[in-house]
This record gives sequence, structure tokens and C-alpha cells, in this order.
Amino acid sequence: MLDNLNLDLNEGPTSFDKRHNLVLSGVTIIPRTGGFTFGWVARALSGSPFTIVDSTIDEDRNGTVSDPLPAGDYSGTGANAISVENAGGRNGAYGPGFFKLDLRTGYTVNVGAQRKIELFGEVFNLTNRANFSNPSGDRANANFLRQTGLSTSTNPRLVQFGARYSF
Repeated sequence: MLDNLNLDLNEGPTSFDKRHNLVLSGVTIIPRTGGFTFGWVARALSGSPFTIVDSTIDEDRNGTVSDPLPAGDYSGTGANAISVENAGGRNGAYGPGFFKLDLRTGYTVNVGAQRKIELFGEVFNLTNRANFSNPSGDRANANFLRQTGLSTSTNPRLVQFGARYSF
């Protein structure tokens, strides 16, 4: 048993692999408005890799039941189920992508020498997109390939207003 390590089954993308990561941001002061500013941050990421397994089968009979399933297309069932193309091996499938758009507007008023008041509003996750975390990749799990949890990197749409006095 100790001589059958199957180290080749542990090769594959890392769990934090992001093949595509696009971040666009900017801020502008709107001319002839007396201090109006507008800024944004948009993030688009490809999905994170995960492994497709079946915890009820020990295909190579080595006592480990978390062996990756072979390459192919796999689909979940039920609400929020997805289909994935699995390359086989460790982390051969990719979960859902991520998108978030945040906006900020502000207006600055000079109230004396070196004193300013800034009024601003911010909207986080303007599109209110639900960004899901990776689903269960265990074919024996009732939630196999069902999107049940949200990514910890996002929140529902959130709006806040504020004021800042600088001197």
C-alpha cells in the first residue's frame, strides 16, 4: 500500500488558480461642475478549479475514495445546478465566474482656506449579481454541482452615503 502513492493524481491547477483576472478602475473630476467626482471599480474573474470525485467508489482500490473522476462533461440536478467540462485529475473542473461593479460619486465644497466638505455616495455590487462559490464536486453528495453558497468576496447590492470634513 505504501508503494502505491499515485503522485500523478495530485498534479493539476492550484486551488487558487485564476486564468482570467480583469480589473478596470478609474476616477474623474467632472469639468465645470465645481467639484463633482465619479469613480468605479469593475472586477471580472474566471472560476476557480475544483475536483470532481465520487466518494462511494475506490476506482483504483488503494483505500482512498476521493480519487478524481475521469475527464468528461458532468451535470448537476435540481435548482441552480450547473454543468462543467472536467479535464480529469486534480482540479480538472472550473466553477462559476465572478463579476462585481462598484461606483462612487462625490461633491467637494471649499469652505475656507484649506477646509473642505465632501459629500459622497457609494454603491457596491451595482449589478446585484449573485456570485457563487464552487459547488460540491462529490458525485455522491445530494448537492453535486448545485450552486448553494455565495462567494465570500461579494455582497448583495449595498448603498451608503457619507460626508467628510477636512481641515
